[in-house]
Amino acid sequence: MHITKLRIQNFRGLADVEFQFDQPVNVIVGPNAIGKTTVLEAVRLTHALVMPRYFQESQQVLTSLGVMSPHAHLANYVNVQGLARDASQEVRIRLELHLDENELSVLRESHEEIAIEQVRGQLGRNDDSGQLALTQYLSSDDGQERLASISSDVQSALDKASTPHRIRIDLSLHPTSGRIATGDPTGPTLVKILERRCKPSQALFTYFPADRAFPSGETNIQIGSAEANHQIQSHLGQAPNKYQRLKQTIVNSLLLSGLDTQPLQDDFSRIFDTLLPGKKLDGLSVTPVGTLNVSIRDTATDNVFDIDSMSSGEKGLILTFILLWRTLAHGGIALIDEPELHLNPAVARRIVTFICDSVVPDASVQTIICTHSSEILGAAFDRSDCTIHHLRAPNDATRIYDRDNDEVFDALRRLGTTAADSLFAKGTVFVEGDDDSAILEEGFFEQLAGYRVTGLGGRREIEKQIRTLQAAEKAGELDRLHCFIFDLDRAPAAIQSTPFVRVLQWDRYCLENYLIEPRELYDELRERGVTDLGSRGGFTQALRAAAQEQLNEQVARDAYDSLRIADHYARREDFELPTFEEIANSIAARMDATTDALEKLDTAVWRHDFVQECRKLFDARESDWADNWKKLSNGKHLIDGLYNQYTVSYPKHKLKRALIRRMKEQATEDWTLVSTKIARALDN
Repeated sequence: MHITKLRIQNFRGLADVEFQFDQPVNVIVGPNAIGKTTVLEAVRLTHALVMPRYFQESQQVLTSLGVMSPHAHLANYVNVQGLARDASQEVRIRLELHLDENELSVLRESHEEIAIEQVRGQLGRNDDSGQLALTQYLSSDDGQERLASISSDVQSALDKASTPHRIRIDLSLHPTSGRIATGDPTGPTLVKILERRCKPSQALFTYFPADRAFPSGETNIQIGSAEANHQIQSHLGQAPNKYQRLKQTIVNSLLLSGLDTQPLQDDFSRIFDTLLPGKKLDGLSVTPVGTLNVSIRDTATDNVFDIDSMSSGEKGLILTFILLWRTLAHGGIALIDEPELHLNPAVARRIVTFICDSVVPDASVQTIICTHSSEILGAAFDRSDCTIHHLRAPNDATRIYDRDNDEVFDALRRLGTTAADSLFAKGTVFVEGDDDSAILEEGFFEQLAGYRVTGLGGRREIEKQIRTLQAAEKAGELDRLHCFIFDLDRAPAAIQSTPFVRVLQWDRYCLENYLIEPRELYDELRERGVTDLGSRGGFTQALRAAAQEQLNEQVARDAYDSLRIADHYARREDFELPTFEEIANSIAARMDATTDALEKLDTAVWRHDFVQECRKLFDARESDWADNWKKLSNGKHLIDGLYNQYTVSYPKHKLKRALIRRMKEQATEDWTLVSTKIARALDN
């Protein structure tokens, strides 16, 4: 049995989110307090209210959610409004489950039991007395007729069922009336019958909450019916009790194996060898004062100590995986909340791989893991047998697909700097701004894999950070690579790379200059619905003309610098005028209107000299500019100009990402050039 779809509406902090789970391991990531735990609680609540395994499960789960009193005489009071995000709307949870052929075979053999369970549901007899409570009714003519009719319908439905068989389970709660309802009762009944086939020590659903509290010292060890009762409640109804039962779980495992210690040794070895190397189980014993001792040996020092002396994180790993192996039935579903708690990043990074390789294959189980650990996210992203969902907002749960760098990088940014740095252990890549980050992450994901990309703002801030980090490197304070990538801006930086601080300055005006290839631009804009582009040749000429206008601006600035009288006469908009004469007149008019202590300037002479200097510079550069306009012009301004010249409604940042994605798919010359530069800077 696997959950393939989960939709949650108006439950606690979640407004409307949907998840599709199509792999054995499913990871839900997001920052703190976004609602990750609520996702698991939604599954737990649905199980408790619609298909409880035992009579008290509903009350126990509602109590743990804080909407019902644990006292029996107050059991009729349920604060359903405490479960709703909006108290005026219903809480709705929908589960879609797939059953395999083995599970269908069990159900076909149990069609009469399924029918009796449906009769019990229709009569409202969902109590612990079980089938005995229906004896009188089923002995009556009405009871026998109803049972026969339902049994026939169940038999017919199961005969037609094929694998994978899909069943749907709905739960709705109305905050005002307190009404709790489900849809078709057949699905919940099938799950209840399958789970009834499990021994008390096993379950189809188990929940590992994040609030771990492990007892130290002596714990009560039980066997028999009392222990079976505690065990069955610890699966879902009173899930936190798992963490009180570490030694009890170990003893149970030993008893179930017929006092053969080898299976238990094998379980511990799998955990220690992969996740906690350097330790092994040394055996169980009773101390001189009568307490149970689970001995662990440190193989490096040969010291022996009780399992209570291990850290909470280590005990949590041991308990979690022993329970997954020993108590989760074949085809079961494990809900695991924040498995990284109390663990160092190196261990957390191995959890997903361990589950995929050592838990899932043993019993065809499914796990749903909620985490804000970038280590777990990174490990899951590297595997094809994991799905990742980024819970971004109360109504936004986005599936992260393979190489979906937009969502991955956004998820890591939302996880926080410290977490991202842990994941991207290779180092950090600093760029000038958000557009640069988006372009690089979209087009060069493979080259940047393992690095955190951060926008620092303008050129001045980047050069400042380079000097700061290179000073730190000299002091021996850097242990990972930091790479700074920034624009040329016609101002080559006099900064050299060092082993831990790399500098990559583009050999074009800016990063966008690699995106202004006319062919790719024309194709992308046409596919985006821009209808007034004209012909491909006309578009190319228009783009060249726009770049040519930038030559006027550049030479005018340089001419002004050579004839500069004072800094305050020229303004930016002066240099954007179409002709040298207009530029000269605009600046000269401001000179005439300005009074200063200097001798009055002959602006007529200055205008003549300015225009002559502009023409001289223009003639000297025109040929080179015509051949190298894609390198020398301002690519940002050229792309901006497209929005003025054509009817382009597509956002600029999305256009840039689409362009680099197209160039990557076609492996264009400019994409290959940038890819090579990045690889060299990072020594990839």
